[in-house]
Amino acid sequence: MFLLTCSHAFLWYIPDKPEITTHPQGVTPKEGNNVTVSCNAIGNPSPSITWTKNGSIISTAGDPRSTFGADNKSLTITNVSRADSGQYQCVASNNLGKATSNAATIDVQCMFIVVQKFS
Repeated sequence: MFLLTCSHAFLWYIPDKPEITTHPQGVTPKEGNNVTVSCNAIGNPSPSITWTKNGSIISTAGDPRSTFGADNKSLTITNVSRADSGQYQCVASNNLGKATSNAATIDVQCMFIVVQKFS
């Protein structure tokens, strides 16, 4: 007597539009400091992430002080200046749609230098 068995594994592919799971948080750095904001998103297929400042897409080609982390899940700006202040958002996209994070405010504070004059 022979007993034959078969085992089948099924992988279900359920497409899903992007969803932001971790929103970037606002920061108030002093001029000259470095800043990193992060976000995370899920979806199927995995979404690609881009970043915006005040609604405009950020490109690292235009500013060598800006760099993206792994899979663009973080944005680091080195040596921040007042011009870096603004509303930052991540946008997660796949072929089913896109999701935009809450805005994170980066409010760069002036570095004051106190000069004391002695007579």
